[in-house]
Amino acid sequence: MKWFLITLFLCTCQFSFSQSLSDWNGTFEGSILGANATLIGKLNGNQWTGTIAVSGYPIQFEGTIMDMECTGTMTDTQAKTSTAFTASYSGKQITIKIHDINPISGLEENMEFIFFKTNPQQVIGSIVSSSVTVVENTEDLKHDQSLIGLWRYTDTYVSGTYSFATDYFMQFNANGVILITDGRTAGGGPTSSLDSGAGDTHQGAWKTENKTLWVKDTSHDWQSYANYVVDGHSMMLTYSNGKKQVWERL
Repeated sequence: MKWFLITLFLCTCQFSFSQSLSDWNGTFEGSILGANATLIGKLNGNQWTGTIAVSGYPIQFEGTIMDMECTGTMTDTQAKTSTAFTASYSGKQITIKIHDINPISGLEENMEFIFFKTNPQQVIGSIVSSSVTVVENTEDLKHDQSLIGLWRYTDTYVSGTYSFATDYFMQFNANGVILITDGRTAGGGPTSSLDSGAGDTHQGAWKTENKTLWVKDTSHDWQSYANYVVDGHSMMLTYSNGKKQVWERL
């Protein structure tokens, strides 16, 4: 039971005034005592709630953000136990701390865990503007007409009786503007449900060369985003690390 209590601690209450509050919405990956853990959370005002799955075991959490720190409680609804936590946020990294019995040592200890926000669009954060600022297209660029339109990619996660899906949207405009969303996560299980709400929309410029998609914003030069193949209403993106995503045209 204590092992699952530690799992609880995974609350992703990350906060920093340099970050947008919308950064609290979404999916975060980490580990607890060597077990993979996935956290999906939602911010409402200064209240953070959500569900954590550690090796298939669901945990609920809720916390309040104040003075750049989140404090709250994580609850094992099946074991009917809970533990307090504190959490801080820096960049895309969440550090969560609890004081509880370590199931490995059997002793009460201060324990610290780190989680990272996932982002299937790997380069969005660095090469697409987080503000919706128009990028003027003054260059003579190539724009593959087969890309123009609205596309959706759905990332699913299943843990025991809990399931979640995150939808990401990408829109290619004929004038060379690209719009990409942070993603919206929804799902749940027998005892809880979650809808993160719509995230931020990022805007930049796009072009294509030899079946490679390139993007930039007002602060960064052109960078390779992914290789692409369009087949009717499907588009496969292949990233530099070999990861592939299949997007559908809407």
